Amino acid sequence: MKTIMLRAFMLSASVYAAPALAQDSDQMVVTTTIPPYCSELAISSTPMNLGSLTGATGQIVNAFNGTETERQLAASFYCNAPSKVTIKAEPLRHDTVTIVGDASSFTNRVDYTAQLEWSTLTSSANSTLTDATELNATQANIGALKLTLSNPTVSNNLRPIAGDYAGQVRLTISLAQ
Repeated sequence: MKTIMLRAFMLSASVYAAPALAQDSDQMVVTTTIPPYCSELAISSTPMNLGSLTGATGQIVNAFNGTETERQLAASFYCNAPSKVTIKAEPLRHDTVTIVGDASSFTNRVDYTAQLEWSTLTSSANSTLTDATELNATQANIGALKLTLSNPTVSNNLRPIAGDYAGQVRLTISLAQ
């Protein structure tokens, strides 16, 4: 009797068995947006020491001889999108003498070249120019950011008057719009 019941159960179970459903798959697109960004630039406020600007005769030297004519502004500065760098060199001016008495022999202004290197990009600005120089990074860029000052000059071979001189290099890095 047990065998008959077991056979009847198996027969009824096989009648109700259905084939397994076929597997199905699909895909879904996932998106996000990365905003354009440039890393933060924090430049030391310590002035660069360019050394004496005149030689033994009082004439301007042809190269700065100070302890720091080059400064690394950032070891790994980056922008993850196209960007624009402007560099403006402002002349070295005497800190107290604004008008020179004998302007045919002396000057209170020394011009120079400021060169900026960023990874493989390079641009220079001369303090004789009134406009800033633009450097366009057409794609994302990362690398060391270095400033070098060179080529001190005066107009008409004038002699700089004695005293302290100061100037500025203005650097602006912005995302290209």
